[in-house]
Amino acid sequence: MAIGTNSTNSKNRTNSGSPIDIPALIDRSRIGGFQIVMLTLCAICLIIDGFDVQAMGYVAPAIIQEWGIAKANLGPVFGAGLFGMLLGSLCFSILADRIGRRPVLIAATLFFAACMLLTPLAATVQQLIVLRFVTGLGLGAIMPNAMALAGEYSPVRKRVTLMMLVSCGFTLGAVPALVSAVMLMLMQETSQRSKAQAVIAH
Repeated sequence: MAIGTNSTNSKNRTNSGSPIDIPALIDRSRIGGFQIVMLTLCAICLIIDGFDVQAMGYVAPAIIQEWGIAKANLGPVFGAGLFGMLLGSLCFSILADRIGRRPVLIAATLFFAACMLLTPLAATVQQLIVLRFVTGLGLGAIMPNAMALAGEYSPVRKRVTLMMLVSCGFTLGAVPALVSAVMLMLMQETSQRSKAQAVIAH
């Protein structure tokens, strides 16, 4: 089983020319600094993934109030994001099997991060639908590839535990999303209160 990106056979051989069984070597060795960094980065990717997926649900009431639209109008927005995640998970997982999980994971993270920055620029529901679909393509590549990469770099005796800990990153992403939503609601209430006081003063 190959780990990470494809390697040449010469890199997987000892000085004597005999091949190295990398999975067996990982299973026999202690968890090192490189593995800890790799698992931490996978967890961070999942935290960002979870933040983006769940943040939309928290900010939906603010969008409805700001744009003056019905709740049902945001249904396609959520659906587009989930459909994009489905396609991204299927397509980019196959691509990762061919070119390696690390480059796909890095590219997907940069891609959906850029899409996240563009999302606040959406001015209509239609634009938001397109942006959420495109963002979902990148988000869908995160979970399967991050979990597979975490499994490949974990010794079999601790693989389940480490993969479980890494997967918790997705749920932890809800925490900053919730905090951001609360701050947004407080800012809106403060703004509305200031406007009301200004009207009364005049």
